[in-house]
Formats: sequence, structure tokens, C-alpha cells
Amino acid sequence: MRLIHLTDPHLSHLEGVKLSALRGKRWSGFASWHKNRRKKYLPGVLEKLCQAVKAENADQIMLSGDLVQIGLESEIDQATRWLASLGSVDKVMLVPGNHDAYARESIALFSDQWSEYLFHGNLSGQFPVVRKLGRLSLIGLSTACVTPLFMARGALEGSQLERLSLLLEQASAEQQIVCLMIHHPPLPKMAKWRKALANAGALRAVLERFPPALILHGHLHHNREQHWGNARIFCTAAASSVSDASYRVIDIEEGDGYWSLRMVLKSIAIQDEGELTFPEIDEQVWTVPEQALTNAGGGSR
Repeated sequence: MRLIHLTDPHLSHLEGVKLSALRGKRWSGFASWHKNRRKKYLPGVLEKLCQAVKAENADQIMLSGDLVQIGLESEIDQATRWLASLGSVDKVMLVPGNHDAYARESIALFSDQWSEYLFHGNLSGQFPVVRKLGRLSLIGLSTACVTPLFMARGALEGSQLERLSLLLEQASAEQQIVCLMIHHPPLPKMAKWRKALANAGALRAVLERFPPALILHGHLHHNREQHWGNARIFCTAAASSVSDASYRVIDIEEGDGYWSLRMVLKSIAIQDEGELTFPEIDEQVWTVPEQALTNAGGGSR
């Protein structure tokens, strides 16, 4: 089974948007985009990365949010068209990021336009969502919420934690291997306070009972990793970044009493003739015993 993780494409542009029409946090977000982000996150880079991603023939593309800049309706429209070009709803699994939920009306807009990619037949329209590919369970959480000026925190609102606990327990009983996707870093102290997940401690307590084998997140815009018991946590750099746009290819195979996993990180390089390519910069191969996935309290620390 092949997964690809990409995140934080920040694909939308704000050309033609009038600053005088914006209020509050959107005003500062537009200023940030105009001064810095429009020079750092380039559509051309994202286009080349997506071409490379499509050539990998993944079973599922895991997309962990921040498709837009300040959550305007015009941006949500741009992202909707881009999602359709990336892949079908059966091949692309999406969770939203904090930029997608820049304002209260942004949440209603993306929940409507991206619903099939977010919920994929989940009639409740609630997170967490789960997709099953054989004995692999893909679980998505939403940490997207409206935050005050200069804040980029996330929160698992509602009863997400309760439902996640039930899903993880069910996956363990069914001897499923779990990949969890979330926008914000999932554990305490993985990000500065203003960018952190508000209830990371509560999430950690749930994950310690039945730890996933993989956790994929974005938000930090850099390639990072952390070993957490038998789990590995990967953050991937922003998919449109001119400096370090990246994606991860993760192959998961079932063995006799264990799972074999291989992660290849590919990141942007500029050739002499100016062509953008995405060569491999890291490879990791490891195994996870089946017993570690079916025992409560699987040893994560």
C-alpha cells in the first residue's frame, strides 16, 4: 500500500483583492501574503510537485491542510478546482488547516465545497473520519478553528477525542495498522504556544492507549520527524515552498507477524538548466510488530 503525504500548499492568490474590503485578522493576513508569502509559496513549484506526486502512483494522497491564505470565497473556489486536478475523492484524503478556517464563514465554505474530500461518504459530516484500505485504517482529525489576531493555534473541538478513542480501539480489535493525519503537531511542546494544538495533552492520552503506527502533520512548514514508542511522526515541508517544497512516499506491507514500512522523503532541487526536480533526500525502513498495534498502552512515551 502506498501513501503520499503533502501539506500546506497555500495555493491561492489574492490578486485583485482590495485591502480596504478586509477586516481584522484578514487584513493582517493579506499584508503578510503581499509582503512575504506570495514570494515564498509559488504556484509553479506546486505544479511541478504535483506532477511528481502523480507519477508515484499512490493508493492514497494524504493532504493535511492549509490550501488557502485567508479563507476568502474566491480562494476556496481556487482550491476546489485544484483538488479536482490533484485526484479523485477516492484517492485524496483531506483534513483542514488553520488558514482554511481563517474566519467563521470560511469553515462553512470549505465544509461545503470540499465535503467529499473531507468526509468521503461520512454522512455525519463530522471528524474524525476513517478510510479503510484492507488492513490499513486512515484516520483524519480536524484541528481547524477560528483564532484571534496573530494566533495560529488549533483545537480538537466537540467530541473528536471520544470518537477517536473508539476508532483506535476498534482498529486494534480488528488488527488494523493505523495512519493518523492532523494539521497541527499532535503532541505537547512540538510547536510554540501560539501555533500549538490547544488540547495536545488530551490527544496524547488517547493515543497512548492504542498508538498509531504513523502520524502525519503539517503546519510547521519544515521537514521534521519524531520517534514516539513504536510510532513515527512526520511533518512535511510546505508543498509550494520555493526553498524546501517536499512530499513523502510511504510504502506499507504486511509480513508474518509484523508490518514493514518504508518512507522516502523527496524535496525540491533546481537543476543547472533551471528545471525543478524532486530527488530523494532521505529513506527510512523499519518494522512494527503486530502485537504493538493490538495491545493497549503500546509503549509510546
